[in-house]
Amino acid sequence: MNTQEIMQKVRRIEMRARKLATATFAGQYRSGFRGQGLDFDDARTGVPYVRRFHEEREQVLLLCVDVSASMNYAGAGQADTKREYAALLAAVLAYSAARNGDKVGLLLFGCRPNRYLRPDKGMRQCLRIINEILTAPADGPDDTAEAVSNAVLRSQRKPAMVFLVSDFLMAPDKQAMGRLSFRHELVPVRVNDAAELQLPAAGRVYVQNAETGGLLTGNFSDARLRRLHAAAVREHLEAWDHLFTQSGVDALRLMTGEDFMPDLRALFARRSRFFAH
Repeated sequence: MNTQEIMQKVRRIEMRARKLATATFAGQYRSGFRGQGLDFDDARTGVPYVRRFHEEREQVLLLCVDVSASMNYAGAGQADTKREYAALLAAVLAYSAARNGDKVGLLLFGCRPNRYLRPDKGMRQCLRIINEILTAPADGPDDTAEAVSNAVLRSQRKPAMVFLVSDFLMAPDKQAMGRLSFRHELVPVRVNDAAELQLPAAGRVYVQNAETGGLLTGNFSDARLRRLHAAAVREHLEAWDHLFTQSGVDALRLMTGEDFMPDLRALFARRSRFFAH
């Protein structure tokens, strides 16, 4: 993409995100944060002595987004790649954070080197986040879960809400996710395209691995090959689902082309009910 095309995409995502990040959703977003503690104020009003307390409100949101080559995939008929879909989701969260006066940061992985935007407030930060997600070079393979976890823990030392957005093609790693969820409020968001979950009956096809450049060929009309592929994909996704459950994290499972707002609203509604008790 040239500079003009990039700016058009940034603008398009910005406008869609602003529309989706309504005041109503921003309120749901706010209620889905765990309070980071109670801050006590002393007030002397004569006698008796009065002590007041309030909950710390300023929170930090860290968007950890996969920009490896596999995220540039879009199946036939899809308007957005997985990366563009992830950028819109990240933008909605960033604008919701900005509406609430919270800081939002960005960590990109799957590129060399990883890119990091220190958490900051304001709408300008939101635009920087969209631009960085769309323009980061897809010049690296999938990072391991351990590498991603270590990068987050190095970059964000104070507790934060971390949205980890990826297609999760890397191997599951319970220890890595456990370390991350122990330090932060972790929300994994898996983004897939329906076309990559089921091979089409398209005859003999040459395919290239987007991340390694490796070539292979196969007869996609072979029903047995399609079944084996579907089973391998299902096994991999179920392994991640099992890991999320074991780690006690509430994960989102999204498909490009589908409206993610109902899932996002439901996530924050669950968190709000949990923290209300």
